Amino acid sequence: MGITLTHYKQKVLDQIQLDSDPNDRHIKQWTSHDIQVKRLLRDMARDRLIKIEYIKRGGTVKRILTPIITQIHE
Repeated sequence: MGITLTHYKQKVLDQIQLDSDPNDRHIKQWTSHDIQVKRLLRDMARDRLIKIEYIKRGGTVKRILTPIITQIHE
């Protein structure tokens, strides 16, 4: 049995406890290079696992991920 999408979501939840501003490269390192990061984060926000905020600082926009829950229950 391989790693499922739920496992990837839990891994991201665990890691954003430590770093709330990860870039796409870090998320790919945590999960798999085959994962589409924006789609994974959108799914997690839709499932109410995380909250995504975009903050404009100067000329850049930072993405802040806030976990709503810490453990996924199947």
